[in-house]
Amino acid sequence: MALAGPDLRIPAIVGRCCSAWRGWEGTLSLAARIFLGLSALFLVWAIGLILFVKGLPEPEPQSVAAADGVVVYTGGGARIAAGMTLMEKGAGKRLLISGVNPEISREEIGKMWPGAIETFDCCVDLGDQARTTEGNAAEVSDWARAHGFASLILVTSDYHMPRAMVETHARLPAVDITSYAVASDLLEHGNRPVSMDAWRVLAIEYSKYLAARVKTFARIAA
Repeated sequence: MALAGPDLRIPAIVGRCCSAWRGWEGTLSLAARIFLGLSALFLVWAIGLILFVKGLPEPEPQSVAAADGVVVYTGGGARIAAGMTLMEKGAGKRLLISGVNPEISREEIGKMWPGAIETFDCCVDLGDQARTTEGNAAEVSDWARAHGFASLILVTSDYHMPRAMVETHARLPAVDITSYAVASDLLEHGNRPVSMDAWRVLAIEYSKYLAARVKTFARIAA
């Protein structure tokens, strides 16, 4: 009986197996690189979020150096009340409340005014066109230029202030803008978020702040 010769199919089978393994190895390596890259980006974002929260401005004292105008970015009654108090104490020549709900009348807002109603009637302007922070900045820009103002006090919540300043400075680069932060219910002493829900809101705001920075940089570079 003749001995069987070598099976010539074996090298071909081994070759196909090796090729398949190299393909899987390449796919796994690509997936691993993508995962590591995304993990690194998330880590950088998370560290940035922590630094962002720690760097948020502390709520301001009741007094501040006077400016040509006071502007409030709506988003809570405390912001409007703080802006009105500053204006009533002589911190600005005029007050703009930006982003007012069109369904709220001037008379209703006037009920919040802490001083003489004559001052409210003559020197408080209501902007009802803005629906976003970028819209607030555009509204303030038009208002400040119309009155020839060279300095402003910007009133908004502590966690919203960084993005508000970025958007407003982008529109009014030559205007001196002083921030006046109003305490929110998201932070306790030492800028510690009060809950996981507060972390969620702050994370969203941080992401919007990054987007505003990128947009502003792109506008300057263009």
